[in-house]
Amino acid sequence: MEDALLRQHIAEYDRWKKNLDRQFARFSQWLQQHFPNSAGACQVVQQARALLTDDQFTLVFVGEFSRGKTELINALLAQTYGQRLLPSKPGRTTMCPTEIFSDGGERASLRLLPIETLATNTSLESFRRIPQKWVTHEFDANDPEATREALLKVAATKSVLPEEAARYGFDRRHLDDKGNLVEIPAWRYALICLPHPLLDQGLRIIDTPGLNALGNEPELTLSTLPGAQAVAFLLAADAGVSGTDMNMWETHLAPLRDHRGTSVMALLNKVDVLWDDPDEDAQQLLRRMRAQVAKLLSLPLESVAGVSAKMALLARQQQDAELLRNSRFTDFEKLLVQRLLEHRQKVAEHRSLHQALTLMADTRDLLKRRLNSGRAALVHLQRNSGSTEEQLAELGQLQQTVREQHKLCHQELLTMKSSQRMLMRQSTSLLAPITMQQLQLLIDETSKALHKRWTPMGLAKAIDAFMEGVDGQLANLEREVDQANRLLDAIFERSSLKKVEDAEQYFTIRKFRLTLRGLHRQAAQLRRSPQLLLARRNRLSERFVTTLASEVGRLYTQMSGAAENWLEQALEPLKQHTQYQKHLLNRHLIKLTELKQKTQSQHTDLRTLEDEVLRNDRALSGLEELLRHSASAPQPLAPAPRAHNVTPLKPALNT
Repeated sequence: MEDALLRQHIAEYDRWKKNLDRQFARFSQWLQQHFPNSAGACQVVQQARALLTDDQFTLVFVGEFSRGKTELINALLAQTYGQRLLPSKPGRTTMCPTEIFSDGGERASLRLLPIETLATNTSLESFRRIPQKWVTHEFDANDPEATREALLKVAATKSVLPEEAARYGFDRRHLDDKGNLVEIPAWRYALICLPHPLLDQGLRIIDTPGLNALGNEPELTLSTLPGAQAVAFLLAADAGVSGTDMNMWETHLAPLRDHRGTSVMALLNKVDVLWDDPDEDAQQLLRRMRAQVAKLLSLPLESVAGVSAKMALLARQQQDAELLRNSRFTDFEKLLVQRLLEHRQKVAEHRSLHQALTLMADTRDLLKRRLNSGRAALVHLQRNSGSTEEQLAELGQLQQTVREQHKLCHQELLTMKSSQRMLMRQSTSLLAPITMQQLQLLIDETSKALHKRWTPMGLAKAIDAFMEGVDGQLANLEREVDQANRLLDAIFERSSLKKVEDAEQYFTIRKFRLTLRGLHRQAAQLRRSPQLLLARRNRLSERFVTTLASEVGRLYTQMSGAAENWLEQALEPLKQHTQYQKHLLNRHLIKLTELKQKTQSQHTDLRTLEDEVLRNDRALSGLEELLRHSASAPQPLAPAPRAHNVTPLKPALNT
């Protein structure tokens, strides 16, 4: 049976990232070899490499119980293991949000966070940094029985008093009664680390067990889902969109799509049941159902697909290509591939990659200009081999020209250091509106308002006031950003580059502001959920407010980091251009001095200058080779005309 479609594209994407990373590594080596004083340039390249290393494609499965989310995950991973990994039989399915990933090693492990941690306001992200709070099980992924036994633990439940369940934020109406007790999940979150080709190459899968899990863990809705590259909403093909499905869609997914821009697809699972009715054309019925779901959820028809997870898993286990086609699993994979390609495009356009690739192209262009100048000087000297006195005069004039250019570079570097200090002084005023102290003032004001009036209406007003305060702080930040960008323009205007040629050089918070506005709208929708509308002041409502504040804080931290990084790197193109030009001129001047000394003592020997031209030519060849192998490199820069690249040795004589 042919390799899975998604697996092919994930592997291709992984190869693209690794090839680009190797290219950046080679460029770092090239810099160290040909331009030792290039720490700033190396830092730009290192940031691009870090982006490629940390990048992952996250797929989240969302849907009510018994919609087949876990079985679909099993079908995705069964190509390697040939068996059902996660528990997905009736009565034995994942009971807590489960994250499946690979750390690149050979070891497999399961980490479980106890449900009792819901009694605190500590976020899941914070608990990730407290390993002692987790229960860890290691197992051999090549041993089917050991794997099955370990992963069955994610289906564990426990019986508690209704009061305890309420303290954790559970709604008794959504729980199974056992006499005076109710049944709740034993674990709050599960982390499964598996060696698997798809996971090794950057795929991360998150399984969410039903509406109650999303409602009880605001962090999933406000942080985890928006951070995903694809969200799959599972429905039952034999039931369509039920009332609880619609509740989940309107509360959690529609705001996610509308306000956070997250890509959501709808999957009609269990399409095999459509073939059970001999009086119906199954294909036509599926087309009709897809159209109905697309209209009801306001989704493009191409974002709605039918699939049979059960048939796909069986086909994987039996290596049955025909059964796999009948399961329509490829339709689901095509949707994922489309999302993967969209994600790849976003990564390719990321500022860090753009800066590193542009740096390579700019360095190549500058080296080409210097090489053209060196070749022209060499040809001129070779054609005008007169007396020693004439040659010395020629060399002296060329030395003087190079010294003047070198002096200008040195002066520009001194000016740049002053400009860099001036730009860095903007740091305090630029970051002042989004300090943690400023955010804490808003959080404290919100807490006071909620303490006075903890009702659904009070919660709504407090959240609106909090987010309006955040928006005001961002408005102040935008004014500071505009001033910093004007300063950058002024610095470039005084330089030899004259102006900022690339909009990527400016700092902007537009993306962060859109994210925060989307977060506000999403939070406004989420606070209307039944869990929060019916809740008094309990852990769930407190956790919702804490999660919202934590998500804003995370974005503030990202903005601060981006601003600080911009302040350090904004002048890097100018600095790299000037430093490398000075480096080349200095080396050229040394060679001219050696050549002049030889000319004074013996017949003209141009090998010194020839060696310098050859050295630059080899450096340029190596850099050109790097740029040719880049799938995402900017368009090659055309060589500048020689007339503008070469400083004449002396004015042409009138004839």
